[in-house]
Amino acid sequence: MSFVVEIQPETLPQTDNSVGIYLGISSIAKSSNGTKVDTPKTLKKRIKK
Repeated sequence: MSFVVEIQPETLPQTDNSVGIYLGISSIAKSSNGTKVDTPKTLKKRIKK
């Protein structure tokens, strides 16, 4: 399945803030401000339940 969505670009206000994003194995992503995105449970682990 696929679909196309048309959107208008949104201009965001300029700030001096920046965030670095690090991609990894134990977590999918971790940002320099401390936000962590854990890896999703694999299908195999969910089927065992």
